[in-house]
Amino acid sequence: MAIDVRGLDRRFERDLTTFVYDPGGNQLWPDAQLVQGVSSRLVNEGNLQSYVTSEAQLAGLPNLTRVKALKVQPSKFSPNSPYLTDAVLDSAAAARFRAAGTACRLVYLKD
Repeated sequence: MAIDVRGLDRRFERDLTTFVYDPGGNQLWPDAQLVQGVSSRLVNEGNLQSYVTSEAQLAGLPNLTRVKALKVQPSKFSPNSPYLTDAVLDSAAAARFRAAGTACRLVYLKD
């Protein structure tokens, strides 16, 4: 799964843990039930998310579903931070995200 966070009015930043939401604020990534009770350290070491800065870097990824972020926002852990690490998808993109399944890796395409 690739989420394009380029060209938004606010700059998306890298972080060890990010979250993806639908427009209603429901968490899509990571799947809250799948990571319940799993340490953040283990999730981070699992390399479940990565970042690329060019289309060419996405070209080698098999079975790639791409969506565009509606907006980016601060982490739920620091809602007043100027550091924007989480993505919000519109309804159509959220449906595509859900359809990709729970056993996927997340790649952010960023500036």
